Amino acid sequence: MAKARPRFQRVLMEEMTSAEVADVIANGPATVLIVSASTEASGPHLALGKHVFRMRYLAERIARELGNTLVAPIVPFAPVTDEARFSGTVQLSADTFSRINEDVIQSMASAGFRYVIVLGDHDGNQQPLKLLAGKMDKAFRNRNVCVFYSSNAYYKSNREIDEYLKKHGFPDSRHGGIADTSTTMAVGRNYVRLKKIAKGEAVPAEGSPLSLGTTGVEGDPRRSSAKLGKLFLDWKVKNAVAEIRRMIGNNNLATK
Repeated sequence: MAKARPRFQRVLMEEMTSAEVADVIANGPATVLIVSASTEASGPHLALGKHVFRMRYLAERIARELGNTLVAPIVPFAPVTDEARFSGTVQLSADTFSRINEDVIQSMASAGFRYVIVLGDHDGNQQPLKLLAGKMDKAFRNRNVCVFYSSNAYYKSNREIDEYLKKHGFPDSRHGGIADTSTTMAVGRNYVRLKKIAKGEAVPAEGSPLSLGTTGVEGDPRRSSAKLGKLFLDWKVKNAVAEIRRMIGNNNLATK
């Protein structure tokens, strides 16, 4: 009979001791999520750390669903574009962002994690993480470590969210808009200044770069709600867990 795996109460590594992390790895093959966010302006109503707060929430839920999975401390800064004009935004070059994540991957592999998953909650995270994961996976396979980039919490889920909002007649919005505000609200209402939610600039054509005008908001977020945000966050967790399980299942190291 297979040995029952204990249910670890903590999954956020910064809340754990080194011995507790080692216990999870010993119960392996263990997985670690390396999660990236951004510290950026999103209008007068959203806290600068919206991506940090959402990513911590999502990563903790994803890790618990996956089992024997921990969450590395969040990388809070990222490459940004038009957000950089606004007070409080932190801008990293793509190279700096990639090198930070590369060193975190190295650390997690050296600790003994067998599956290293990189993912992010910000557009500027995505391409650098995808390129880095491919490079690091090739470098670490001879050490029996897999490095994967998970995109479905971002791209797939955001497509589903956009389709839902259009189908249900919500006004156009993007940065600082309905999805952005609702998901942040669902994680913590104290991260949203409800009285300052207001219509922003017109949403640019699909595929266009951010155009944040004077307010930092694209579109109309006034119909945002925590209920909507909870629905959207559930989709992100579901999509990420399914994708990560599929990637691990297709590259099972347990018998290698």
